[in-house]
Amino acid sequence: MTVAPLHPGSIATMLFLLLMACRTTMLSGAEADENARRAYNELLGEVVTEDGYVDYDALEANRGPLDRFVASLAEDENGVGKKAKHRHAYWLNAYNALVLFQVLERGRPESVLDVGGWIPKGGSGFFLETQFDIGGDYLSLSEIEHERVRQMELDYRDHAALNCASMSCPPLRNELYATPRLQQQLREQMRRWIMDDERGLRIEGDTLVVNPIFEWFHRDFVFFSAGMNVCELAATYAVDNKRRAIDHLAEGDCKVRSFEYDWSLNDAAKR
Repeated sequence: MTVAPLHPGSIATMLFLLLMACRTTMLSGAEADENARRAYNELLGEVVTEDGYVDYDALEANRGPLDRFVASLAEDENGVGKKAKHRHAYWLNAYNALVLFQVLERGRPESVLDVGGWIPKGGSGFFLETQFDIGGDYLSLSEIEHERVRQMELDYRDHAALNCASMSCPPLRNELYATPRLQQQLREQMRRWIMDDERGLRIEGDTLVVNPIFEWFHRDFVFFSAGMNVCELAATYAVDNKRRAIDHLAEGDCKVRSFEYDWSLNDAAKR
């Protein structure tokens, strides 16, 4: 008996279904309440440092507001995350909260890449193979980032707003994103990131040395900015001497290279 070969599309479908079946669901054991958002926002102000790192000792000692906020995502009965008006800020907040929640649930790993799974890729257990209940939808961090944020909002500034709990991530904001202030908050995040020599970019001679995120998501930055190169985009947010230096590079060839990404946990105590 001759067996017909599997169509590539069928293989992809089978792998997708296998991934869905093997994923771990991570839930908060807390109960949401009407003050969950406000309490979590206050907690961020206490445990996130001015330079955007996390005091995990303080967070773990008072994780109740985080747990209740995560529980509130699962009980999103009003579908806030699906309403265009609030969708953008909602998913940024959900992603960042679920990253912090998973870090604590996994015992604060040295690096999120240490959380492996059956997919042979560092961090697969953290970003791909763990799912969360958000208003009845079961989503991984990867799905939130790419399907609910990048592909829906088409805003390169989101790369400055999402934090993956690693030292080279853009600074974590110490407050929730809010729809009425979102545009201002995103502009501020881009400026903080661009002005950060360690996590954003710096100038070495005639070269702009940038966070690898600018390389990984090159198309986002070019397409969503209507064609600006990295130098032109960075100059939009940089200030003072750094802006003048970047403007000078932008007038020339805009030579760019990326630095090595540090995936170790963004623990304020270890920076």
